[in-house]
Amino acid sequence: MLILLLFYSLCACDDVLIEENKRIEIKGSMVSPENEPVSGIEIFSVGSRDGWIGPDTDKILGKGRSDENGEFNFISLDTDSHGLVLAINPSEIDQNSSYASLYFYDSTGDHAGLYDFDKVTVAQRLEFQFSISNTSGVQDTLLYTLRYKQPVLNYIYENEIFVEQEPPGNFISLRQHTPDSDPAVHRLSVLGATEIVFSYGLGESEVQQILIPVGTEDNSYDFEY
Repeated sequence: MLILLLFYSLCACDDVLIEENKRIEIKGSMVSPENEPVSGIEIFSVGSRDGWIGPDTDKILGKGRSDENGEFNFISLDTDSHGLVLAINPSEIDQNSSYASLYFYDSTGDHAGLYDFDKVTVAQRLEFQFSISNTSGVQDTLLYTLRYKQPVLNYIYENEIFVEQEPPGNFISLRQHTPDSDPAVHRLSVLGATEIVFSYGLGESEVQQILIPVGTEDNSYDFEY
């Protein structure tokens, strides 16, 4: 019975196995969308099976930080039991709320000895406020949805380069704003330089769409009907 319990505990765990004879160099620089150096942003090397960082920080294999010139260079351990995630400004650990999170994933197998990012553009993470109010007193119910891009970017390592994936979307599913509803306010964390898609229909009218650009100068939108 003890042997069976020990075997079960070993199989149930998800320990990252380290390749003791291998190290990985990770270097590059971080810049803003305006091509200015971004300092103080952390980058982690993490063992992962699915391209994300979980709550178990024992899987961290290395860590770096961009300097005053936006440059980073550090040495990471390697693993042959998991894939490798190079996470810039991850939302799970010490995130800088002004910037998006970037995840670069190389699946389980032989990992490169050097990942040279050269220049990485760290997209902005913006807080956007979307408000809806009935100012005309119309007695029809407003039905609407909101779609937007999360402040997360994913890349997969293919043919010795990281290929960007479609940013994950998010949405507020079908809601209704009745004639006696108070003004509705939605606070969204959105990827900079994207659009929010607002789809709505009032009463029996056809569904319409408004594309709302997300930028630093105007981070709110008031819809009145």
